Amino acid sequence: MNRLLSIACCGLLCAWSAGAQERAEKEKEKEIPEKNPFDTPADAATGRKYFLGHCASCHGSDGEGGRGINLTTGRYRMGGSDRELFKTISRGIPGSEMPGSRLSDNEVWRLVAYARRLATAGAEEKAPGDATAGKLVYETKGGCVQCHVAGGRGGNLGPELSEIGMRRSLKFLRQSLTDPDAFVADDYKTVTVVTRSGERITGVRLNLDDYSIQLRDTKENLRSFLKRDLKEYTLEKRSLMPPYGTALSATELENLVAYLSSLRGKP
Repeated sequence: MNRLLSIACCGLLCAWSAGAQERAEKEKEKEIPEKNPFDTPADAATGRKYFLGHCASCHGSDGEGGRGINLTTGRYRMGGSDRELFKTISRGIPGSEMPGSRLSDNEVWRLVAYARRLATAGAEEKAPGDATAGKLVYETKGGCVQCHVAGGRGGNLGPELSEIGMRRSLKFLRQSLTDPDAFVADDYKTVTVVTRSGERITGVRLNLDDYSIQLRDTKENLRSFLKRDLKEYTLEKRSLMPPYGTALSATELENLVAYLSSLRGKP
């Protein structure tokens, strides 16, 4: 009986503690101002230093995007007010690669000030190409649909592109097409294995541990190998995506960039 009472009391205590924490978080959230209290040019300059140290590895040194979204467009998944940006940077985005910040509130506000200026600088960027013609290149001559999903359709060998226009700048998109090895996302690193029978298989590395390697080959088959059964394996820095600098004309390339830039997810 005493043990049951102890368990019940423990459960009530945990529930009360969780409830108290939730109430405290809601009260703290009410204290977040709508307008950034640190929004001078000097604050933004300081925010840039924090950005380069904590954010640039995912969002690009100029906010042009990479693993994280392109911050020069002024479009944000969790809302774009000063208050919403503060909450996103402070807490991160659950279920994504965006972690919460360890910076102080004042430092986060200065990051918000810098992010605002990034959006102002890049808000007028317009792709010079024809997005409609670029979609045709994407689906036919470019062959992009074979490896990439956009709008729920396509292959899975490469990254999904449904929101690529929000994540990457025009400069980044052009470079990705002409020099795909310049940036390869961690989830799409290339690996080549050679079995003891001499079979060579190249694909996207899915997992690598002390004993085994898992990959998705170029036909999108999932393959798993024990290291002891391999003659060799090579982790490569190159992308599986071919360069399009010579495969497409300059006009086709600009049209393809315009189409990719137009992919912003659900409106």
